[in-house]
Amino acid sequence: MADDCSANPFGLLVELADRLRAFMDAAAAAEGLTPPQAHVLLTLEEPLHMSALAERKLCDPSSVTSLVKRLERDGLAQRVVDVGDRRARLVRLTPKGRRVRSRLQERLAGADGVLDELSADQRRSLAALFDGDRSPR
Repeated sequence: MADDCSANPFGLLVELADRLRAFMDAAAAAEGLTPPQAHVLLTLEEPLHMSALAERKLCDPSSVTSLVKRLERDGLAQRVVDVGDRRARLVRLTPKGRRVRSRLQERLAGADGVLDELSADQRRSLAALFDGDRSPR
């Protein structure tokens, strides 16, 4: 990453986000998942309605339906009847889905390495962005 972050700290943030996305994409691929499938697995800490899953993923419900179908096909998730509303369906992870989710979380714990690549000046610039101060200290 370039060290001109004092001139453009937002650019540094965008570059860091790109690197973190690439890290996430690689972790997903290592588990045989697409990035959207990995996001759904990570979101399913507890069973969720399809509509709630779409809201959390900020996407169209039809997109969630196709993602869930693929996760079901691979034995990672299943749709079950909501006992509170028999017309509704909840999406939950299968035991296999929980194992894959756990491995994915372990892989993602290594994302700190992306931050380790930053120089001291870049870290100060990022800290200033999060503190609401645009000038590095």
